[in-house]
Amino acid sequence: MKILRVINSLNIGGAERSIVVNVPKHIQRGFEMDVLLLDGNPTFFRQELLDNSVSVSWLGLQNNIYNPFYIFKIAKLFKKYDVVHAHLFPTLYWVALAKILTKSKIKLVYTEHSTYNKRRDYTIFNWLDRFLYKQYNAIIAISPEANVALSQHLKRNDIITIFNGVDLSQVRIEAKKDCNELSEKYKDKKLLVQVAGFRSSKDQDTVIKCLTLLPNEYIAVFVGDGERMTTCKKMVDDLGLKERVVFLGLQKNVGAILNLAHIVIMSSHWEGFGRAAIEGMALGKPVIATNVSGLADIVRDAGLLFDTSDTQTLKELILKLEALDFYSEISKKCAERATEYDIDKMISAYELIYNKINE
Repeated sequence: MKILRVINSLNIGGAERSIVVNVPKHIQRGFEMDVLLLDGNPTFFRQELLDNSVSVSWLGLQNNIYNPFYIFKIAKLFKKYDVVHAHLFPTLYWVALAKILTKSKIKLVYTEHSTYNKRRDYTIFNWLDRFLYKQYNAIIAISPEANVALSQHLKRNDIITIFNGVDLSQVRIEAKKDCNELSEKYKDKKLLVQVAGFRSSKDQDTVIKCLTLLPNEYIAVFVGDGERMTTCKKMVDDLGLKERVVFLGLQKNVGAILNLAHIVIMSSHWEGFGRAAIEGMALGKPVIATNVSGLADIVRDAGLLFDTSDTQTLKELILKLEALDFYSEISKKCAERATEYDIDKMISAYELIYNKINE
């Protein structure tokens, strides 16, 4: 069976990371699998796939992922594959429209990575979504919350839930990588680490504002890039926190950075899954996250939860972890919770779907 995984780009993000981690494992298990990008800009994730001998190509339309000419380019590739597995918008639309254009019998799979998107607020997109999702032979949600939200949006009940998986052994290997410059500079500090793209939904602002309520020994470390980084940097300057905030941008040694964390924080307004939370848990780090769908189910009864934008409660939870016994208790619970999301469960579930739709 030959499968094409299509995604907007391989910039930092949970969906992108799942491609990078999962595809080599599917190939090891006997599946032929290539990756197609709408945006072919060089990134750490793209290079990681190439280093693993995965075929990665891109469609070369000046990296404008909203260019509808992608429909025709994708359509030309259908005859080479048995299954096309799409991720994220607008890839979702372009793949479905390519199938309609060609009247192809190719099997399509789509993975929903979020509990919410702005399209759902507009009637025209509601109609388009319901029409175009029908082109997919299987639709997968990465959490029960994402499933419920999408099922209600599409008015259907056949969506499958498959939790994202994390290669826990690989995370622990990455944790041993060199991160000396960061560890040496902040060896006497407590690092609050957040791994997320700089988008409004990720809300780095709350972590930055919380720093003004915490002792100077606390340093915020942000891993990721995106359109709101400039805004966040200005906020840091305006609040006089320049010496207490580190913007690392995109990094390929995320495991090593998480391993330096005193606490891993995810302050998202919404989240489909929360891969960085599980990676932090796998390394025995206490995780504090917002009490939002998708993310809360991972963290609840293991790590700690707070309401979105609630800097006061976030501060109190951080300071509560200064008690060594409590810190140790939460760390242990988080490490145990991470084992529930081992990648092999997800790989097997996906392969079951590929085989079933090709029967």
